[in-house]
Amino acid sequence: MFSFLKLCAIAMVIAFPIFIWIGFEQGNAPPEKVISQPKTADEFLQRGNLYEKDGNYEDALKDYTQAVALRPSDERGYVRQGLALEGLNRPQGALQKYQKAKEIAQAQGDRNEIKHADFLIQQLNQRK
Repeated sequence: MFSFLKLCAIAMVIAFPIFIWIGFEQGNAPPEKVISQPKTADEFLQRGNLYEKDGNYEDALKDYTQAVALRPSDERGYVRQGLALEGLNRPQGALQKYQKAKEIAQAQGDRNEIKHADFLIQQLNQRK
């Protein structure tokens, strides 16, 4: 039993720095390295989120636009486009995207997303 615990402790001492290094490398990697060739709407949304987090709103908008092209009935892509457009200081474009997201949410009867879109529209109008 003692040797098993000793073996586990040694494995943790060796493995932990490797896990930390892998996490550090991925955390600092550019979005196009983390998701190099997105194919699905979700992958484009994920990479767009990484671009947006880095303040790269142009590339985020491009990825969100690809997500919308692949899945036009998903309001998340329109919401993300709106947020990227706000980051680019294009409030009118953002407003149009939020309104489109709200239309889709209403058609789907998704009350939470309707409230979310209303909130974003209200926040945007307050900043004008």
